[in-house]
Amino acid sequence: MRLPLRGGCQCGAIRFEITKRPLTLFCNHSVDSQQETSSAFSMSLLVPRDGLKYLKGAPKAFETQIANGKATKSALFCEKCGTRIANDTAGNPSLSVKASCLDDRAKLKPVGHIWVKEAQDWVVFHEDALIYEEAPDDGYFALMERWAAQEYA
Repeated sequence: MRLPLRGGCQCGAIRFEITKRPLTLFCNHSVDSQQETSSAFSMSLLVPRDGLKYLKGAPKAFETQIANGKATKSALFCEKCGTRIANDTAGNPSLSVKASCLDDRAKLKPVGHIWVKEAQDWVVFHEDALIYEEAPDDGYFALMERWAAQEYA
């Protein structure tokens, strides 16, 4: 994967680039993710906090409670078109950038799936993907390790 990765919102009011190597890419099948994307799941690209730079515009934020009730997150979105750019969960060293906002997303291959207990019945998981019923309890370590292996393969 060549850096920087560039992306933006649907209307173009916000443009950003990822300047540091992403830590992992996974699909989140939680009901929260389904609702925030109006889809069956979201693709989350974990990026170090200092690896996301806004080139044009800046997102607005609203606070929301995570389904597990243990933390809050700031949803970062374009105030003009409503596109969710990223989630910022309190205490995490990384941001969860919505991979669907990237300009070149065709070659992205998620290494795992979280919250599969809430996945739509028709979703089929690749046989070698890491699968988690809920959120990983290892700090996303296995997902990051698999991503690193895929990146350097």
